[in-house]
Amino acid sequence: MVLLMTVATAVCGGAWWSVVLVLLASAAGQATVGWTNDVSDATTDRAAGRTTKPTVRGSLRPEQLRVPILVSSALTIPLSFVAAGWVGGAAHIVAVTSALVYNFWLSRTIWSWLPYAVSFALMTVFIAQAASPLLWPTWPVICLSVLVGVIAHLFNAIPDIASDREMGLGGLAVSLGKRGSIALAVVLMLLAVAMLAVVILGLVMADLVAST
Repeated sequence: MVLLMTVATAVCGGAWWSVVLVLLASAAGQATVGWTNDVSDATTDRAAGRTTKPTVRGSLRPEQLRVPILVSSALTIPLSFVAAGWVGGAAHIVAVTSALVYNFWLSRTIWSWLPYAVSFALMTVFIAQAASPLLWPTWPVICLSVLVGVIAHLFNAIPDIASDREMGLGGLAVSLGKRGSIALAVVLMLLAVAMLAVVILGLVMADLVAST
């Protein structure tokens, strides 16, 4: 995600210093989200035997992440505003907050998809404003980002459906089951392709109008 946001800022025409600031802000935000996820899911990760997590392998205790989380979250706020101004910075901060809401409250509910949709949509505002204060994402781009966010959530959750069910945990993917989740992901991917076509067509039409 950090690399994607950084590259997107460069593609949108952001100056080199804007790209660097987006890299730093997004890295701080993603570190906060990732570490809080490790803390909030430490017990369930251990029960599910997810040995890829350092808190499960025993190489890191959840309480050891408290200071890094405080530092990364404290850095996220000023870096976001410096990178993208008041509006873009606020969008990034709300996006990170939405991810934290997922970690602590919504990840095991039927609304588990919502923070992904919100965060991915707000990322477009952050990236656009970081590239230029005059640049705003179009509604098709925002809708495309929402679809990508929900798809990402489903593919992230599908591998853990069986273990989550065994532990009595919830979530959209758990509620739908593996087949239902894959079917929904395919439908959303088709919609995303259609939305991408709309975005590309809009860019082509804008270039044609500008050249005439």
